[in-house]
Amino acid sequence: MKYIAPTLLSVLFLLTACIEGERPREPLATPAVSIGVWTQDYDAALKLAAAKKLPVLLNFTGSDWCGWCKLMDRQVFSLPEWHDYATNNLILVAIDFPQNKALVPQEYVPRNEKLSKHYGIQGFPTYILLNAEGQKIGQLGASRDTTPASFIAALRRLMD
Repeated sequence: MKYIAPTLLSVLFLLTACIEGERPREPLATPAVSIGVWTQDYDAALKLAAAKKLPVLLNFTGSDWCGWCKLMDRQVFSLPEWHDYATNNLILVAIDFPQNKALVPQEYVPRNEKLSKHYGIQGFPTYILLNAEGQKIGQLGASRDTTPASFIAALRRLMD
């Protein structure tokens, strides 16, 4: 009898997980803009970049549906090597176009559309590198073989 309760709880847990399916993604927005931390607050990011004299990386993404975006998140942006580099060198801004509209604060939606048109975004992901003054200095895309080291090297070439 003492094994029935834990087994029953395990079965209920598994059933709940199957019924609920994949958990929804959390919004990418952060409460405050920080160096090396993804934010959706473009304006605050530009101010911080100017104050700290750091470049800005705009990540035009479809965070909850784009396969290449998810690949880059897994292979590059979630790894310690990227985190170590970004924490000291970049202001990161996610310009998100998700299927789940709750992932982007409503006030950012028209601004995201405007930025997409301004930079001529044709597909996701597209990475636009801005200097500390907010001027475009280069653009990158995704690749199946991209690693933190190769992406960092590509960013450094754009900054030279």
